Amino acid sequence: MTSALNPVSETYLASLREICPASSGEGDSNVTAIDNVTPNLFDNSIYHTLLRGEGLLNSDQEMYTSLFGIQTRRIVSKYAEDPVAFFEQFSKSMVKMGNILNSESLADGEVRRNCRFVNT
Repeated sequence: MTSALNPVSETYLASLREICPASSGEGDSNVTAIDNVTPNLFDNSIYHTLLRGEGLLNSDQEMYTSLFGIQTRRIVSKYAEDPVAFFEQFSKSMVKMGNILNSESLADGEVRRNCRFVNT
């Protein structure tokens, strides 16, 4: 996951290895916050963690560090710098998601009780 742009912080990686050791079974039920700065607050700090190379999820960190992520790199930087822009876009996205759930396209679908299995 390392890139020339912003490698994963070695300090952060070491702390994650303590929380989730590599040996099987040990630490399997351990948890950590996706946002290690303000885990109990909904804000834009997740973008700051990505800028520092401290993204918990590989997919999130790749949004910023990937050589192919030019567009998403700009978005990550924008939302880190401008919390108002983040909240405005978040609210627009939530409306779009709500419209998807209310659309006719779900008439033939189902909401699964367990996402891994079709309801019986």
